[in-house]
Amino acid sequence: MAALIETKKLVKAYKSGDGVSTILKGIDFSVERGEFVSIMGRSGAGKSTLMYQMSLLDEPTSGDISIDGTNTRHMSEKEKAAFRLRKFGFVFQDYALMPELTATENIVLPLLMESYTFTQAQAMAADALTRVGLGHRLHNVPSQLSGGEQQRVSIARAIAEQPEILFADEPTANLDRESAKVVIDLFLELHAHGQTIIMVTHEEEYGHVADRIIRLDEGSIVSIEKGVRHAHARKQPTKKQSKK
Repeated sequence: MAALIETKKLVKAYKSGDGVSTILKGIDFSVERGEFVSIMGRSGAGKSTLMYQMSLLDEPTSGDISIDGTNTRHMSEKEKAAFRLRKFGFVFQDYALMPELTATENIVLPLLMESYTFTQAQAMAADALTRVGLGHRLHNVPSQLSGGEQQRVSIARAIAEQPEILFADEPTANLDRESAKVVIDLFLELHAHGQTIIMVTHEEEYGHVADRIIRLDEGSIVSIEKGVRHAHARKQPTKKQSKK
């Protein structure tokens, strides 16, 4: 069976003064459907850069990225944007919530922009918030939520459309230990139900909960390690709700 994500000879370089700085140096690896992968390494190793290439948020200098059998090399920016909306969910360390909107509204707004009806969007937002343990916080604005709760709202927003792949870039970096554990436990629960997760982290204790750990150093993969295999049986993710 083909990998869900596969990179081949992936290179990312930037102009730096009079020279060129190469951040990724020919990355070859794949992610299977339903797998939880941590990308780890010291600061500047290329972790977030790799995630941005795989999630089509940035353009590689050379090499190929195939997602669910589709080579993305010749996609237009419009096609990539549609692909991201259809297949990906994103969680970042800064939460990216609109401060004047409630938890529900922060999820409803992007759904409305994707042509869901208001009734559909509200139901999807309530369901996602309940899944992350915030069914009692539907009408709270971010300033009324703790950092951990705000991150859970951002996770609810990312999973509201039941994406095929959840990308998380340092999702616990701004959280205290207790809140970080809640977020990681939530990822494990989502993974146990079939969610494919790719997480960038510099925190060893959280990176090790994944199925595999991809370690980068100076833009190259230096090791691929097994993480902690949890005992939950995986289920196939459900299909997205249809639009009307």
